[in-house]
Amino acid sequence: MTSDPASAQWRTIDGHPPSLLEYCREIHKYREVAYVLIRRDLIVRFRQTYFGLAWLLFKPLMLMAVMSFAFGFLAGFEKSHAAPYPLIIFCGVIPWYFFSNAVPDSMNSLLGHMHIIQKTYFPRAIFPIAAVVSDAIEFFVAWLLFALGCLWFGYLPGWQIVFFPLFCLQLIVLCTAIGLWLSVVNVQFRDIGNLVPFLLMIGFFVTPAGYTSIRIPEQWQMVYALNPLVGVIEGLRWSLLNGMDGFPRTPVILSLATTLAMGLIAVRHFLAVETDLVDLA
Repeated sequence: MTSDPASAQWRTIDGHPPSLLEYCREIHKYREVAYVLIRRDLIVRFRQTYFGLAWLLFKPLMLMAVMSFAFGFLAGFEKSHAAPYPLIIFCGVIPWYFFSNAVPDSMNSLLGHMHIIQKTYFPRAIFPIAAVVSDAIEFFVAWLLFALGCLWFGYLPGWQIVFFPLFCLQLIVLCTAIGLWLSVVNVQFRDIGNLVPFLLMIGFFVTPAGYTSIRIPEQWQMVYALNPLVGVIEGLRWSLLNGMDGFPRTPVILSLATTLAMGLIAVRHFLAVETDLVDLA
């Protein structure tokens, strides 16, 4: 049992998983912990760096330049699109960069804070959620590159941009779901920490970050769309590039269904094993 000095009330921890609503209320109660973790993470990332916050833009910008050269100039993909190819690349690079950082950061969050988990109590989900939020802040700042690119090319997004926040929200939910599940699995099986970076390397080539999904043969389109990032990235391109290539209905539906299913599975699994994390470590 733990006591709350402010209210002189006692809280009983009986080991039974709480309902989702109860757990969300508890996370809200301890929201100050999340704020501290997010602030600390952002400070540590840029402390004693010469360029400081400029790294938020420099890394995705360099990745865009390399991919534009590889896929646009060498492979000739840029000739088949009306929109400026660097903008097409930005719509793929920025979400992929966020995903490739948020997944391992949230996966390692519980293991990296086990010394805190063993000494005090608050909802353990705060650790992976705070890790995703920290990367999400960088994610939204990186979209300044797309805005600057639009100014450079004189390109104006259409009415579809109203759907842009929805695809961003789905991507954040997807990263959080994967992070919640992997964070507890990583505590149980340390092999996950070695496997996930390898899978992310493979995932880069099966995700339309440097190309569009129309490059995939028609007979493989359905299988390719099972990757939830396909629907998110193509949805972002559709929303920001004047409905380029038409609305990607099948990838978006499959991506949304996969995100919701992964979120449900991740939350149920996390709540079921949270009280045993100290014993599993």
